[in-house]
Amino acid sequence: MLLAEDEPDIQMITRMALEDGGCSVVAVGDGQAVLEQVRNQNFDVILLDVMMPRIDGFTACARLHADPQTRDLPVIFLTAKSQELEVQRGLEMGARGYIVKPFDVFCLVDRINAILGKQSA
Repeated sequence: MLLAEDEPDIQMITRMALEDGGCSVVAVGDGQAVLEQVRNQNFDVILLDVMMPRIDGFTACARLHADPQTRDLPVIFLTAKSQELEVQRGLEMGARGYIVKPFDVFCLVDRINAILGKQSA
């Protein structure tokens, strides 16, 4: 799993929640790093914040879905951007789901699995 979150505290808490839920996590701080990481490693899902430096999450998602090598990678937005138009924009650009911050860290893995249609372990 690739986690893109630029706030160090939120990145650490999210990473710990995911790892406690049995996920292997690579964490990066911006959308440019997401695009670089997907070239070097395979991921089963990408969690994207929207507001990040260099390349924001919406732009990173659009670039991932425009590239034939990465267009089928599931993207889930994990962001404080909660207005209906933002949620709709994220889903229309191909994201599988949209989780709004603050989120329940104890249910995060279950929410991701539900979005991806997986059974909880």
